[in-house]
Amino acid sequence: MIRTGDLLRFTPDEIDEFRSVGLDVARVRTIEDFGAAVATWCDLLREDRSDLLKKIARAMAAARGVKLPPKLTVYDHGTKESKS
Repeated sequence: MIRTGDLLRFTPDEIDEFRSVGLDVARVRTIEDFGAAVATWCDLLREDRSDLLKKIARAMAAARGVKLPPKLTVYDHGTKESKS
């Protein structure tokens, strides 16, 4: 990745690497574009592959040496529902 100020450029190999995990960065030109692409990718993972998103979050937390926050739980009229 080449970065100049807020502008980004990816090599063809980097674009292919991102694409291999489902992240489309072919039209990303700024840091904000990249953030939006990652947010879209996370939303898709949350909907279709929440297990994979959890694994990624754990790996990122471990790499930074931090703990993930506890899983949120919602109680609705005595019925326990889990929210991810």
